[in-house]
Amino acid sequence: MARLFPLLLLVLAWWVPATAWAQGVGSFLSPGPLSQDHAELDSLTGCTNCHAPGQGPTASRCMACHDTVKAQVASKTGFHADKGASCEGCHPEHRGRAFELVRMEESDFDHSVTGFALEGAHAETRCIGCHTTPNVYTGLSQVCNTCHKEPHGGKNSTRDLIPKCEECHGVKNWQVANIAKAVFDHESKADADYLLEGQHREVDCAACHIQLKFVPIGYENCTECHVNPHRASFKDQACEDCHPNSQQWEVPKFDHDSTRYRLEGLHVPVTCDECHKDDKTEPIPFADCTPCHVDVHRGQFSPEPCRECHTVNGFSMRDFDHDQTEFPLKGKHRENQCEQCHGEGNLARYVGMKFGDCDDCHEDKHEGRFQPTDCSACHVEEGFEIQAFNHDQTDFPHTGKHVGLDCNKCHRDFQWNGIPHSSCLDCHYTKNPHRPVITPETCGECHSTESFQAITFDHAAETEFALEPQHVETKCTECHTRIYQFDGLGTLCTDCHEDERPFGHFEGPCGDCHQAKDWFPGELGREDHAVTGFPLVASHSLLPCESCHPPERPRGLAQPSCTSCHWEDDAHNNMLGLNCQDCHNEMDWLRTSFRHVTTGWALRGVHKLAACVDCHAQSYIGTPTECYRCHLQEADPAIPAHLTASLQSCDYCHRPYSWDVARFPH
Repeated sequence: MARLFPLLLLVLAWWVPATAWAQGVGSFLSPGPLSQDHAELDSLTGCTNCHAPGQGPTASRCMACHDTVKAQVASKTGFHADKGASCEGCHPEHRGRAFELVRMEESDFDHSVTGFALEGAHAETRCIGCHTTPNVYTGLSQVCNTCHKEPHGGKNSTRDLIPKCEECHGVKNWQVANIAKAVFDHESKADADYLLEGQHREVDCAACHIQLKFVPIGYENCTECHVNPHRASFKDQACEDCHPNSQQWEVPKFDHDSTRYRLEGLHVPVTCDECHKDDKTEPIPFADCTPCHVDVHRGQFSPEPCRECHTVNGFSMRDFDHDQTEFPLKGKHRENQCEQCHGEGNLARYVGMKFGDCDDCHEDKHEGRFQPTDCSACHVEEGFEIQAFNHDQTDFPHTGKHVGLDCNKCHRDFQWNGIPHSSCLDCHYTKNPHRPVITPETCGECHSTESFQAITFDHAAETEFALEPQHVETKCTECHTRIYQFDGLGTLCTDCHEDERPFGHFEGPCGDCHQAKDWFPGELGREDHAVTGFPLVASHSLLPCESCHPPERPRGLAQPSCTSCHWEDDAHNNMLGLNCQDCHNEMDWLRTSFRHVTTGWALRGVHKLAACVDCHAQSYIGTPTECYRCHLQEADPAIPAHLTASLQSCDYCHRPYSWDVARFPH
């Protein structure tokens, strides 16, 4: 067939007219124009680029041009890893110039089929972000640096960099929290020229490698990373001369004795920068304390130097002998701190202080009422408070509760003279709960200084209202609530307890039922129950009150109708109304006065002996009156008359008084 194909072309060339060649001989053989990508092959001689003689298009001829696809099929990688059998299955030809051989919808394409799943930031990147050549989606490398620029300065490195980005980074989280030592060990000469020691081990990578540049980084001198705090003080002297240990940057021990100022006492633990401020090595004056310490005495002791009173072992003076001054300390004054009298800091005063009288330092609480000022008449330095004053020497001797009372309770604002005391209300007016009913002169009738709460008052004799039995233990304030009003209160229970009367309660006098000391429970006599409109007779007289009046319901809510208590006992299921007394009475409940003739169906014969439920098993209303409705099952089928329509007319043959003797009229 391969040898015949050129001969066939010669025959066609001889047979087809010249005009047909002008129209294109290929149109007689081709099923349609090729796509724009293959337009240059759209000729009679171009068919064999894709079609093998006698076989049609083959994948091998496609991959002869598309070497990228061929490499993916051969290496079984990429999108075409498993698609080398038939190219035309996905890329059909002869559909015209406008037909797209490669058609892909971004939203529907599963990139994982290429062997490179999109994760992290890749999942949010559009196709053209990586596949920049239009309609070319194959052949891209999966190595990171083919798309991403290498940011770490690897071109300047004398060492081999970490070969794969993914050893440190991940597509889901590009930031590197910590590089495993198995990947890169900064403490190993095999990986790094500068080994991390001491505090350098705790430093974050970005603190030294600015903008992620890992090479080149200078490390010969400390100042390549650290600012020199000493400026030019040490010139070219290496940092390691004073800071030998990277474990701790501070100078391990500097011998200050080698200087002109030896550190002693409280100066020893002071850090260098507390004295050597910005420039830690510039010499500072030390002839006197004031270059470093503020003179809190504001020159009061000038020109005496500080060391006359203070030493470097303890600047505060807690052992000063005040007896050497004109004011020796005694009593409570010895307990004071210096600052309490002399002040603190810049306001402290030690020279020229007054001390001739107590009020030079202490406020006169008596506001000049004792002149001349002589505090020692009542107070001593050992204890300024007055501990034992004999009030009996005044015109108001203390008795009862007044004995031992704190002075400030009566002598407010340190007023000691002119306090009125002729009446209790001179001091206790604001606490008088009886004003204006009780006059000041009558306090002693009920109270005494021995115990103000103890009250001696005969309520029955003075008010004609005995407190027994219920009110014996009641406090006065529970009844006399209105500013302790003792006159004009009513004596009826409802005058005080109207709000406590339960809803629906019996409205009669409370005392008729509540006579016991405990008030509850109230008992209404059997004969007195008639006042409620419901006399207790027959079986009702034997029941306890709780049978009809449960504790959770006010007794006044009880209703006198039978169904209010016996609705569950109603054998008639409420079909005969609520007036039970029409048929029943309390003396003999089972004997009723009901007459069946009032229903229009009088009871005769054996019906008089039947129980109500024999006929009214389900209802008392609508019960049928035809005999067969109740006695159909009793009809003897052997009797011919029972097999006719006469079966429903029982009373045609039978009578209620002689049911078994039937009279059938022929």
